[in-house]
Amino acid sequence: MDMIINFFVWPDVTFPVTFLILASALFQDTLYAVLIAIAGVTLMRRRFEPNAHRLMRRIGQEAPRVSILAPAYNEAETVVDCTRALLRQNHSNYEVIVINDGSGDETLNRLVRAFDLKPAERECSDRLDFTPVRAVYHRPGPVPLWVIDKVNGGKADALNAGIAHASGSLFCAIDADSLLEADALIRTSQPFLDNPDTVAVAGTVRVANGCRLREGAVEEAGLPRRFLPLVQSLEYLRAFLVARFALSELGALMIVSGAFGMFDRARVVEVGGYDPRTVGEDAELIVRLHRDGRDSDRPTVVRFIPEPVCWTQVPERLSDLAGQRRRWQRGALETLWRHRDAALRPGYGLPGTLGLGSMIVIDVIGPCLEVLGYALAFLLAATGHISWSWFAALFALVCSFGFLLSASAILLQEIELRRTASLKAIGQLLFAAAIENFGYRQLSNIWRLAGTIDFLKGSKHWGHIKRSAFDTTETPT
Repeated sequence: MDMIINFFVWPDVTFPVTFLILASALFQDTLYAVLIAIAGVTLMRRRFEPNAHRLMRRIGQEAPRVSILAPAYNEAETVVDCTRALLRQNHSNYEVIVINDGSGDETLNRLVRAFDLKPAERECSDRLDFTPVRAVYHRPGPVPLWVIDKVNGGKADALNAGIAHASGSLFCAIDADSLLEADALIRTSQPFLDNPDTVAVAGTVRVANGCRLREGAVEEAGLPRRFLPLVQSLEYLRAFLVARFALSELGALMIVSGAFGMFDRARVVEVGGYDPRTVGEDAELIVRLHRDGRDSDRPTVVRFIPEPVCWTQVPERLSDLAGQRRRWQRGALETLWRHRDAALRPGYGLPGTLGLGSMIVIDVIGPCLEVLGYALAFLLAATGHISWSWFAALFALVCSFGFLLSASAILLQEIELRRTASLKAIGQLLFAAAIENFGYRQLSNIWRLAGTIDFLKGSKHWGHIKRSAFDTTETPT
Protein backbone atom coordinates (compact mmCIF):
# COMPACT_ATOMS: atom_id res chain seq x y z
CA MET A 1 0.00 0.00 0.00
CA ASP A 2 2.82 2.43 0.85
CA MET A 3 4.36 1.81 -2.57
CA ILE A 4 1.06 2.75 -4.23
CA ILE A 5 0.76 5.93 -2.17
CA ASN A 6 4.35 6.94 -2.83
CA PHE A 7 3.86 6.34 -6.55
CA PHE A 8 1.00 8.80 -6.81
CA VAL A 9 2.10 11.56 -4.38
CA TRP A 10 5.35 13.36 -3.80
CA PRO A 11 7.13 13.07 -0.41
CA ASP A 12 5.67 16.18 1.20
CA VAL A 13 1.97 15.48 0.85
CA THR A 14 0.68 17.78 3.59
CA PHE A 15 0.27 20.85 1.40
CA PRO A 16 -1.31 19.21 -1.67
CA VAL A 17 -3.77 17.23 0.46
CA THR A 18 -4.66 20.33 2.46
CA PHE A 19 -5.19 22.26 -0.73
CA LEU A 20 -7.33 19.52 -2.29
CA ILE A 21 -9.62 19.18 0.72
CA LEU A 22 -10.00 22.91 1.22
CA ALA A 23 -10.49 23.56 -2.49
CA SER A 24 -13.16 20.88 -2.79
CA ALA A 25 -15.11 21.26 0.44
CA LEU A 26 -14.71 24.99 1.08
CA PHE A 27 -14.98 26.35 -2.43
CA GLN A 28 -18.70 25.61 -2.69
CA ASP A 29 -19.19 26.96 0.85
CA THR A 30 -17.40 30.16 -0.09
CA LEU A 31 -19.66 30.56 -3.11
CA TYR A 32 -22.69 30.09 -0.83
CA ALA A 33 -21.29 32.70 1.58
CA VAL A 34 -21.19 35.26 -1.23
CA LEU A 35 -24.72 34.33 -2.29
CA ILE A 36 -26.00 34.63 1.30
CA ALA A 37 -24.57 38.15 1.51
CA ILE A 38 -26.27 39.14 -1.76
CA ALA A 39 -29.58 37.56 -0.72
CA GLY A 40 -29.47 39.23 2.70
CA VAL A 41 -28.83 42.72 1.35
CA THR A 42 -31.53 42.31 -1.31
CA LEU A 43 -34.13 41.01 1.15
CA MET A 44 -33.54 43.93 3.49
CA ARG A 45 -33.86 46.50 0.69
CA ARG A 46 -36.77 45.08 -1.29
CA ARG A 47 -40.37 46.18 -0.88
CA PHE A 48 -43.32 43.87 -1.29
CA GLU A 49 -47.01 43.81 -0.39
CA PRO A 50 -47.39 41.54 2.67
CA ASN A 51 -51.19 41.49 2.44
CA ALA A 52 -52.35 39.17 -0.36
CA HIS A 53 -55.87 40.64 -0.40
CA ARG A 54 -54.57 44.17 -0.99
CA LEU A 55 -52.32 42.83 -3.72
CA MET A 56 -55.32 41.09 -5.28
CA ARG A 57 -57.37 44.30 -5.24
CA ARG A 58 -54.50 46.27 -6.77
CA ILE A 59 -53.57 43.98 -9.67
CA GLY A 60 -56.40 41.44 -9.76
CA GLN A 61 -58.18 42.90 -12.79
CA GLU A 62 -54.90 43.44 -14.66
CA ALA A 63 -53.49 39.99 -13.99
CA PRO A 64 -53.34 37.88 -17.17
CA ARG A 65 -55.09 34.52 -17.40
CA VAL A 66 -53.03 31.68 -15.96
CA SER A 67 -53.26 27.99 -16.78
CA ILE A 68 -52.00 25.78 -13.94
CA LEU A 69 -50.47 22.59 -15.34
CA ALA A 70 -50.07 19.59 -13.03
CA PRO A 71 -48.56 16.49 -14.69
CA ALA A 72 -49.44 13.33 -12.76
CA TYR A 73 -47.97 9.85 -13.07
CA ASN A 74 -49.13 7.36 -10.43
CA GLU A 75 -49.98 10.13 -7.95
CA ALA A 76 -53.22 8.63 -6.61
CA GLU A 77 -52.26 9.33 -2.98
CA THR A 78 -51.79 13.08 -3.41
CA VAL A 79 -53.44 14.26 -6.64
CA VAL A 80 -56.87 15.06 -5.15
CA ASP A 81 -55.45 17.20 -2.31
CA CYS A 82 -53.15 18.94 -4.78
CA THR A 83 -56.04 19.71 -7.13
CA ARG A 84 -58.21 21.05 -4.28
CA ALA A 85 -55.42 23.45 -3.34
CA LEU A 86 -55.09 24.59 -6.95
CA LEU A 87 -58.82 25.36 -7.14
CA ARG A 88 -58.60 27.71 -4.12
CA GLN A 89 -56.17 30.30 -5.46
CA ASN A 90 -56.71 34.02 -4.78
CA HIS A 91 -56.66 34.88 -8.46
CA SER A 92 -59.42 36.31 -10.62
CA ASN A 93 -58.69 34.56 -13.92
CA TYR A 94 -57.22 31.09 -14.09
CA GLU A 95 -57.88 27.45 -14.94
CA VAL A 96 -56.49 24.14 -13.68
CA ILE A 97 -55.29 21.42 -16.08
CA VAL A 98 -54.20 18.07 -14.64
CA ILE A 99 -52.38 15.86 -17.15
CA ASN A 100 -52.67 12.16 -16.37
CA ASP A 101 -49.54 10.83 -18.06
CA GLY A 102 -50.58 7.20 -18.55
CA SER A 103 -50.79 6.38 -14.83
CA GLY A 104 -51.14 2.72 -13.95
CA ASP A 105 -52.83 3.36 -10.59
CA GLU A 106 -56.07 5.08 -9.52
CA THR A 107 -54.93 8.62 -10.35
CA LEU A 108 -57.51 9.21 -13.11
CA ASN A 109 -60.39 7.41 -11.37
CA ARG A 110 -59.88 9.35 -8.13
CA LEU A 111 -59.92 12.64 -10.01
CA VAL A 112 -63.08 11.73 -11.89
CA ARG A 113 -64.88 10.67 -8.70
CA ALA A 114 -63.66 13.50 -6.47
CA PHE A 115 -64.60 16.30 -8.89
CA ASP A 116 -67.48 14.69 -10.83
CA LEU A 117 -65.65 15.10 -14.13
CA LYS A 118 -67.42 14.56 -17.46
CA PRO A 119 -65.97 13.77 -20.92
CA ALA A 120 -65.50 16.93 -23.00
CA GLU A 121 -63.88 18.44 -26.08
CA ARG A 122 -60.96 20.86 -25.83
CA GLU A 123 -59.13 22.93 -28.44
CA CYS A 124 -55.50 21.96 -28.84
CA SER A 125 -52.57 23.71 -30.50
CA ASP A 126 -50.45 21.67 -32.90
CA ARG A 127 -47.22 23.63 -32.35
CA LEU A 128 -45.84 21.18 -29.76
CA ASP A 129 -45.39 17.42 -30.00
CA PHE A 130 -46.56 14.95 -27.34
CA THR A 131 -47.93 11.42 -27.08
CA PRO A 132 -51.58 10.82 -28.09
CA VAL A 133 -54.41 12.08 -25.88
CA ARG A 134 -56.92 9.35 -24.99
CA ALA A 135 -59.64 11.49 -23.44
CA VAL A 136 -60.40 14.93 -21.99
CA TYR A 137 -62.53 15.49 -18.87
CA HIS A 138 -64.00 18.74 -17.59
CA ARG A 139 -65.78 20.31 -14.63
CA PRO A 140 -67.16 23.79 -15.30
CA GLY A 141 -67.26 26.49 -12.66
CA PRO A 142 -65.70 29.80 -11.63
CA VAL A 143 -62.37 27.97 -11.85
CA PRO A 144 -62.57 25.45 -14.73
CA LEU A 145 -60.94 22.08 -14.08
CA TRP A 146 -59.67 20.03 -17.01
CA VAL A 147 -58.05 16.59 -16.94
CA ILE A 148 -56.07 15.44 -19.99
CA ASP A 149 -55.67 11.65 -20.11
CA LYS A 150 -52.79 10.72 -22.41
CA VAL A 151 -50.36 7.96 -23.25
CA ASN A 152 -47.29 7.98 -21.02
CA GLY A 153 -44.49 10.11 -22.40
CA GLY A 154 -42.72 11.52 -19.35
CA LYS A 155 -43.05 14.77 -17.44
CA ALA A 156 -41.74 17.07 -20.19
CA ASP A 157 -44.09 15.46 -22.71
CA ALA A 158 -47.04 15.85 -20.32
CA LEU A 159 -46.23 19.54 -19.79
CA ASN A 160 -46.14 20.07 -23.56
CA ALA A 161 -49.61 18.50 -23.78
CA GLY A 162 -50.81 20.86 -21.05
CA ILE A 163 -49.33 23.91 -22.80
CA ALA A 164 -51.02 22.88 -26.05
CA HIS A 165 -54.42 22.67 -24.30
CA ALA A 166 -53.97 25.80 -22.17
CA SER A 167 -55.88 29.04 -22.73
CA GLY A 168 -53.82 31.34 -20.48
CA SER A 169 -51.10 33.70 -21.69
CA LEU A 170 -49.14 32.46 -18.66
CA PHE A 171 -48.84 28.91 -17.40
CA CYS A 172 -47.79 27.66 -13.99
CA ALA A 173 -46.08 24.26 -13.88
CA ILE A 174 -46.48 22.32 -10.64
CA ASP A 175 -45.95 18.73 -9.53
CA ALA A 176 -49.07 16.71 -8.72
CA ASP A 177 -47.66 15.86 -5.28
CA SER A 178 -47.39 19.53 -4.35
CA LEU A 179 -49.68 22.16 -2.81
CA LEU A 180 -49.80 25.86 -3.67
CA GLU A 181 -50.55 28.39 -0.95
CA ALA A 182 -53.66 30.46 -1.72
CA ASP A 183 -51.77 33.65 -2.64
CA ALA A 184 -49.02 31.91 -4.65
CA LEU A 185 -50.57 32.44 -8.07
CA ILE A 186 -51.26 36.17 -7.74
CA ARG A 187 -47.82 36.84 -6.24
CA THR A 188 -46.05 34.89 -8.98
CA SER A 189 -48.05 36.76 -11.64
CA GLN A 190 -46.93 40.18 -10.40
CA PRO A 191 -43.41 40.24 -11.94
CA PHE A 192 -44.93 39.71 -15.41
CA LEU A 193 -46.96 42.90 -14.90
CA ASP A 194 -44.03 44.82 -13.43
CA ASN A 195 -41.67 43.93 -16.29
CA PRO A 196 -42.93 42.78 -19.72
CA ASP A 197 -39.51 41.23 -20.46
CA THR A 198 -40.13 38.56 -17.79
CA VAL A 199 -40.30 35.06 -19.29
CA ALA A 200 -40.24 32.92 -16.13
CA VAL A 201 -40.74 33.36 -12.38
CA ALA A 202 -39.79 30.89 -9.67
CA GLY A 203 -41.28 30.73 -6.20
CA THR A 204 -40.19 29.02 -3.01
CA VAL A 205 -40.56 25.25 -2.66
CA ARG A 206 -40.85 23.98 0.91
CA VAL A 207 -41.09 20.49 2.39
CA ALA A 208 -44.65 19.32 3.12
CA ASN A 209 -43.61 16.27 5.15
CA GLY A 210 -44.69 17.05 8.72
CA CYS A 211 -47.39 19.56 7.73
CA ARG A 212 -51.09 19.06 8.47
CA LEU A 213 -53.72 19.78 5.82
CA ARG A 214 -57.35 20.77 5.85
CA GLU A 215 -59.34 20.65 2.61
CA GLY A 216 -56.29 20.84 0.37
CA ALA A 217 -54.51 23.66 2.23
CA VAL A 218 -51.67 23.63 4.75
CA GLU A 219 -53.39 24.25 8.09
CA GLU A 220 -50.30 23.80 10.25
CA ALA A 221 -46.76 24.11 8.90
CA GLY A 222 -44.48 21.77 10.78
CA LEU A 223 -41.07 20.23 10.27
CA PRO A 224 -40.64 16.52 9.50
CA ARG A 225 -40.04 14.25 12.45
CA ARG A 226 -37.64 11.99 10.56
CA PHE A 227 -34.07 13.08 9.91
CA LEU A 228 -33.96 12.47 6.15
CA PRO A 229 -36.82 14.83 5.21
CA LEU A 230 -35.71 17.25 7.95
CA VAL A 231 -32.28 17.72 6.42
CA GLN A 232 -33.92 18.16 3.01
CA SER A 233 -35.95 21.03 4.53
CA LEU A 234 -32.64 22.69 5.28
CA GLU A 235 -31.34 21.99 1.78
CA TYR A 236 -34.44 23.52 0.18
CA LEU A 237 -34.05 26.60 2.40
CA ARG A 238 -30.46 27.10 1.28
CA ALA A 239 -31.21 26.40 -2.38
CA PHE A 240 -34.20 28.72 -2.75
CA LEU A 241 -33.81 31.55 -0.25
CA VAL A 242 -30.05 31.85 -0.79
CA ALA A 243 -28.74 30.45 -4.07
CA ARG A 244 -31.65 31.07 -6.44
CA PHE A 245 -32.62 34.40 -4.94
CA ALA A 246 -29.08 35.75 -5.21
CA LEU A 247 -28.55 34.45 -8.76
CA SER A 248 -31.90 35.95 -9.73
CA GLU A 249 -30.80 39.36 -8.49
CA LEU A 250 -27.58 39.00 -10.50
CA GLY A 251 -29.52 38.09 -13.66
CA ALA A 252 -28.00 34.62 -13.81
CA LEU A 253 -30.75 32.29 -12.57
CA MET A 254 -30.54 29.11 -14.65
CA ILE A 255 -33.30 26.96 -13.17
CA VAL A 256 -36.96 27.36 -12.29
CA SER A 257 -37.94 24.32 -10.27
CA GLY A 258 -40.20 21.83 -11.98
CA ALA A 259 -42.20 21.73 -8.75
CA PHE A 260 -43.33 25.36 -9.06
CA GLY A 261 -42.72 27.95 -11.75
CA MET A 262 -44.67 30.37 -13.97
CA PHE A 263 -43.86 31.06 -17.62
CA ASP A 264 -44.78 33.25 -20.57
CA ARG A 265 -46.59 30.66 -22.68
CA ALA A 266 -45.86 32.31 -26.04
CA ARG A 267 -42.10 32.49 -25.41
CA VAL A 268 -41.98 28.86 -24.30
CA VAL A 269 -43.88 27.73 -27.41
CA GLU A 270 -41.48 29.77 -29.59
CA VAL A 271 -38.46 27.84 -28.29
CA GLY A 272 -40.21 24.47 -28.75
CA GLY A 273 -41.56 23.77 -25.26
CA TYR A 274 -40.01 21.28 -22.88
CA ASP A 275 -37.44 18.81 -24.20
CA PRO A 276 -38.49 15.22 -23.33
CA ARG A 277 -35.00 13.91 -24.15
CA THR A 278 -33.59 15.12 -20.81
CA VAL A 279 -34.54 14.43 -17.19
CA GLY A 280 -33.51 18.01 -16.36
CA GLU A 281 -36.25 19.58 -18.47
CA ASP A 282 -36.75 22.49 -16.05
CA ALA A 283 -33.15 23.73 -16.19
CA GLU A 284 -32.77 22.99 -19.90
CA LEU A 285 -35.81 25.13 -20.77
CA ILE A 286 -34.48 28.12 -18.81
CA VAL A 287 -31.07 27.90 -20.49
CA ARG A 288 -32.80 27.72 -23.88
CA LEU A 289 -34.92 30.78 -23.07
CA HIS A 290 -31.80 32.71 -22.04
CA ARG A 291 -30.03 31.70 -25.24
CA ASP A 292 -33.01 32.56 -27.42
CA GLY A 293 -33.15 36.01 -25.83
CA ARG A 294 -29.46 36.62 -26.50
CA ASP A 295 -29.55 35.20 -30.04
CA SER A 296 -32.63 37.25 -31.00
CA ASP A 297 -31.50 40.33 -29.06
CA ARG A 298 -34.63 40.31 -26.87
CA PRO A 299 -34.41 41.13 -23.16
CA THR A 300 -35.06 37.96 -21.16
CA VAL A 301 -35.73 38.18 -17.43
CA VAL A 302 -35.94 35.11 -15.15
CA ARG A 303 -36.93 35.98 -11.58
CA PHE A 304 -37.14 34.30 -8.21
CA ILE A 305 -39.41 35.74 -5.51
CA PRO A 306 -39.50 34.15 -2.05
CA GLU A 307 -43.07 34.96 -0.91
CA PRO A 308 -45.17 32.54 -3.03
CA VAL A 309 -44.76 29.05 -1.57
CA CYS A 310 -45.36 25.59 -2.95
CA TRP A 311 -45.32 22.66 -0.52
CA THR A 312 -43.96 19.38 -1.86
CA GLN A 313 -43.33 15.90 -0.54
CA VAL A 314 -39.70 14.82 -0.37
CA PRO A 315 -38.31 11.27 -0.23
CA GLU A 316 -38.33 9.58 3.16
CA ARG A 317 -36.43 6.48 2.07
CA LEU A 318 -32.69 6.54 1.43
CA SER A 319 -33.02 4.64 -1.85
CA ASP A 320 -35.63 7.10 -3.17
CA LEU A 321 -33.47 10.08 -2.21
CA ALA A 322 -30.39 8.54 -3.81
CA GLY A 323 -32.28 7.97 -7.06
CA GLN A 324 -33.65 11.52 -7.05
CA ARG A 325 -30.23 13.12 -6.50
CA ARG A 326 -28.61 10.96 -9.17
CA ARG A 327 -31.36 12.02 -11.58
CA TRP A 328 -30.91 15.70 -10.69
CA GLN A 329 -27.18 15.44 -11.28
CA ARG A 330 -27.70 13.70 -14.60
CA GLY A 331 -30.20 16.36 -15.66
CA ALA A 332 -27.79 19.19 -14.81
CA LEU A 333 -24.98 17.54 -16.77
CA GLU A 334 -27.26 16.87 -19.75
CA THR A 335 -28.16 20.56 -19.78
CA LEU A 336 -24.55 21.68 -19.52
CA TRP A 337 -23.43 19.32 -22.27
CA ARG A 338 -26.26 20.35 -24.59
CA HIS A 339 -25.43 24.04 -24.11
CA ARG A 340 -21.69 23.74 -23.68
CA ASP A 341 -21.05 26.21 -26.50
CA ALA A 342 -22.71 28.95 -24.41
CA ALA A 343 -20.87 28.22 -21.15
CA LEU A 344 -18.38 30.88 -20.02
CA ARG A 345 -18.89 32.88 -23.24
CA PRO A 346 -19.14 36.65 -22.64
CA GLY A 347 -21.52 36.90 -25.61
CA TYR A 348 -24.17 35.17 -23.50
CA GLY A 349 -23.74 37.64 -20.65
CA LEU A 350 -24.12 36.71 -17.01
CA PRO A 351 -26.34 33.68 -17.78
CA GLY A 352 -23.49 32.18 -19.82
CA THR A 353 -20.61 33.19 -17.57
CA LEU A 354 -21.90 33.28 -14.00
CA GLY A 355 -25.00 31.08 -14.45
CA LEU A 356 -23.53 28.19 -16.42
CA GLY A 357 -20.14 28.77 -14.79
CA SER A 358 -21.57 28.19 -11.30
CA MET A 359 -23.24 25.02 -12.60
CA ILE A 360 -19.86 23.78 -13.83
CA VAL A 361 -18.29 24.45 -10.43
CA ILE A 362 -21.15 23.04 -8.33
CA ASP A 363 -22.35 20.17 -10.52
CA VAL A 364 -19.25 19.04 -12.42
CA ILE A 365 -16.12 19.88 -10.45
CA GLY A 366 -17.42 20.06 -6.87
CA PRO A 367 -18.71 16.52 -6.20
CA CYS A 368 -15.76 14.78 -7.89
CA LEU A 369 -13.15 16.90 -6.16
CA GLU A 370 -14.75 16.69 -2.72
CA VAL A 371 -15.18 12.89 -2.80
CA LEU A 372 -11.60 12.53 -4.06
CA GLY A 373 -10.34 14.88 -1.36
CA TYR A 374 -11.98 12.97 1.50
CA ALA A 375 -10.90 9.59 0.11
CA LEU A 376 -7.30 10.68 -0.43
CA ALA A 377 -7.03 12.33 2.99
CA PHE A 378 -8.40 9.23 4.72
CA LEU A 379 -6.02 7.00 2.78
CA LEU A 380 -3.02 9.15 3.64
CA ALA A 381 -3.99 9.30 7.31
CA ALA A 382 -4.48 5.52 7.40
CA THR A 383 -0.99 4.96 5.92
CA GLY A 384 0.71 7.50 8.17
CA HIS A 385 1.51 10.10 5.52
CA ILE A 386 -0.51 12.70 7.42
CA SER A 387 -1.59 12.60 11.06
CA TRP A 388 -5.12 11.81 12.13
CA SER A 389 -5.16 15.07 14.11
CA TRP A 390 -4.40 16.98 10.90
CA PHE A 391 -7.22 15.15 9.12
CA ALA A 392 -9.60 15.88 12.03
CA ALA A 393 -8.67 19.58 12.04
CA LEU A 394 -9.43 19.93 8.34
CA PHE A 395 -12.70 18.06 8.72
CA ALA A 396 -13.70 20.28 11.67
CA LEU A 397 -12.96 23.40 9.62
CA VAL A 398 -15.16 22.21 6.75
CA CYS A 399 -18.00 21.25 9.13
CA SER A 400 -17.83 24.55 11.02
CA PHE A 401 -17.95 26.62 7.85
CA GLY A 402 -20.87 24.59 6.51
CA PHE A 403 -22.80 24.95 9.78
CA LEU A 404 -22.29 28.72 9.89
CA LEU A 405 -23.63 29.08 6.36
CA SER A 406 -26.73 27.01 7.14
CA ALA A 407 -27.31 28.93 10.37
CA SER A 408 -27.04 32.20 8.45
CA ALA A 409 -29.68 31.03 5.97
CA ILE A 410 -32.02 30.03 8.83
CA LEU A 411 -31.48 33.40 10.51
CA LEU A 412 -32.11 35.26 7.26
CA GLN A 413 -35.38 33.41 6.71
CA GLU A 414 -36.59 34.14 10.23
CA ILE A 415 -35.65 37.84 10.22
CA GLU A 416 -36.97 38.74 6.76
CA LEU A 417 -39.75 36.24 6.01
CA ARG A 418 -40.74 34.87 9.44
CA ARG A 419 -41.46 31.46 7.94
CA THR A 420 -40.23 29.26 10.79
CA ALA A 421 -43.04 28.24 13.12
CA SER A 422 -41.29 28.36 16.52
CA LEU A 423 -38.03 28.40 18.42
CA LYS A 424 -38.29 24.64 18.61
CA ALA A 425 -38.44 24.46 14.80
CA ILE A 426 -35.40 26.74 14.52
CA GLY A 427 -33.57 24.43 16.93
CA GLN A 428 -34.49 21.42 14.80
CA LEU A 429 -33.10 23.08 11.69
CA LEU A 430 -29.89 24.04 13.50
CA PHE A 431 -29.58 20.43 14.68
CA ALA A 432 -29.91 19.25 11.07
CA ALA A 433 -27.32 21.85 10.01
CA ALA A 434 -24.83 20.41 12.49
CA ILE A 435 -25.51 16.72 11.86
CA GLU A 436 -25.61 16.83 8.05
CA ASN A 437 -21.84 17.36 7.89
CA PHE A 438 -21.21 13.97 9.50
CA GLY A 439 -22.15 11.57 6.74
CA TYR A 440 -25.06 13.16 4.88
CA ARG A 441 -22.98 15.75 3.03
CA GLN A 442 -20.46 13.12 1.99
CA LEU A 443 -23.22 10.74 0.95
CA SER A 444 -24.88 13.48 -1.13
CA ASN A 445 -21.64 14.02 -3.04
CA ILE A 446 -21.30 10.29 -3.63
CA TRP A 447 -24.82 10.25 -5.10
CA ARG A 448 -23.94 13.17 -7.34
CA LEU A 449 -20.77 11.40 -8.42
CA ALA A 450 -22.89 8.34 -9.22
CA GLY A 451 -25.18 10.61 -11.25
CA THR A 452 -22.14 11.80 -13.19
CA ILE A 453 -21.28 8.19 -13.97
CA ASP A 454 -24.89 7.59 -15.06
CA PHE A 455 -24.57 10.55 -17.43
CA LEU A 456 -21.30 9.27 -18.89
CA LYS A 457 -22.92 5.85 -19.42
CA GLY A 458 -25.88 7.46 -21.20
CA SER A 459 -28.48 6.27 -18.69
CA LYS A 460 -32.07 7.37 -19.39
CA HIS A 461 -33.74 5.86 -16.32
CA TRP A 462 -36.21 8.19 -14.59
CA GLY A 463 -37.20 6.28 -11.46
CA HIS A 464 -40.22 6.87 -9.23
CA ILE A 465 -40.52 7.97 -5.61
CA LYS A 466 -43.06 6.25 -3.40
CA ARG A 467 -45.60 8.83 -2.19
CA SER A 468 -47.67 8.87 0.98
CA ALA A 469 -51.02 10.50 1.59
CA PHE A 470 -50.84 13.96 3.18
CA ASP A 471 -51.62 14.28 6.89
CA THR A 472 -55.17 15.63 6.64
CA THR A 473 -57.22 16.67 9.66
CA GLU A 474 -60.49 16.72 7.76
CA THR A 475 -61.36 15.00 4.50
CA PRO A 476 -64.26 16.74 2.75
CA THR A 477 -66.91 14.73 0.99
